[in-house]
Amino acid sequence: MKYTSYLWDFDGTLLDTYPHIAEAFEQIMSREGVEFDHDNVLRLLYINFAEVKKFYHLSEETYRACVNLAHSWALRPAVTVFPGTAALLRAICENGGKNYLYTHRNQSSWAYLRLFGLDKYFSGGVDSTLHFPSKPAPDAVQFICDRYGLDKSKTVMIGDREIDVLSGVNAGTDGCLFLSHPVEDESTAAQTTVCTMAEMAQAFDIPLQAEDLLSESAAAEIRAQASAAAEELCETARLTAGQLVVIGCSSSEITGERIGSSSSPEAANAVFAGLRDVFAPRGIRMAAQCCEHLNRALIVERETADALGLEIVNVVPMPKAGGAFAAAAWAEFTEPAAVAEIRADAGLDIGGTMIGMHLKRVAVPLRLTANRIGQAAVAAARVRPPFAGGERAVYNEELL
Repeated sequence: MKYTSYLWDFDGTLLDTYPHIAEAFEQIMSREGVEFDHDNVLRLLYINFAEVKKFYHLSEETYRACVNLAHSWALRPAVTVFPGTAALLRAICENGGKNYLYTHRNQSSWAYLRLFGLDKYFSGGVDSTLHFPSKPAPDAVQFICDRYGLDKSKTVMIGDREIDVLSGVNAGTDGCLFLSHPVEDESTAAQTTVCTMAEMAQAFDIPLQAEDLLSESAAAEIRAQASAAAEELCETARLTAGQLVVIGCSSSEITGERIGSSSSPEAANAVFAGLRDVFAPRGIRMAAQCCEHLNRALIVERETADALGLEIVNVVPMPKAGGAFAAAAWAEFTEPAAVAEIRADAGLDIGGTMIGMHLKRVAVPLRLTANRIGQAAVAAARVRPPFAGGERAVYNEELL
């Protein structure tokens, strides 16, 4: 690898947080009667959160309310991880490198890293609780280098803004500009400029296996496989509009890893998209089962919860606390809600997630020909009404 130490900015670099933060500012400004332009809010946030405060003449109280709302887990659009982030961080560690965090965000940054399963790839870092001067001041980078004994000639500061890059360059390290969003001026002091994690891996000679970064073609194949399974389920279970399907999905199993060990938001998003392609036009409702850490709660549309009289519970799924598929459903549903339990009309189990507890009383296994998504095995079931009566009973063939 070109470097042994990698210093990472948080917002807009490790995680795509700007749409989430913009929504927080815009909700509060709307409430306060402040007129704004969405594109301009985003443009200012890309520079610095305080730029929004200055441009729109927000009071300190209003600005604090905006920032506080931006820390809400439930606010949508949800915070997401950039594609390939986990794979790149893991590859750095596996090849003898170290990752460090440098952010002006508070300790919520570490909470997000834990919930996305990224914290295990970090050896330390700095957040706002240490009160270092703002970027591009070099103080925090110098502190990290001194505290962890880093060789500056083999250290790079990575960020989505020029002030991130300059905080490293001013301290004597190299800089990398990660263009995760449009910038008005692409001139930079960075030695490297990239647009994706895959480009970064190539630029820094970080060895990745072909399967580490889910390619667009692989994601498209997973989406197509999910659609094929859903199509076959609809036909064999004779599903009709208004019925409910429970889906359990291990994104780790899809990518060839042990269930619960290596969540892949990219794989989960591809599966969700493939299922929705089939179920949505038919009016079939979906319920995304969370993992056992959330007691297998389910994510549904709020309309589904209301229509079926389901008990809503208070939780927001995350890849490492609910599962990547449930997190994808939360992000993609129009108005998501978490519910404690359901009685579904059919189910898909992708990767051995155990969905039986959420099916109606009599479940009938289905043997689909579309029985794999990625490297995960797919099991399916439909339900039928229980039989009643004895040897003289006559049954309705349509309900078998």
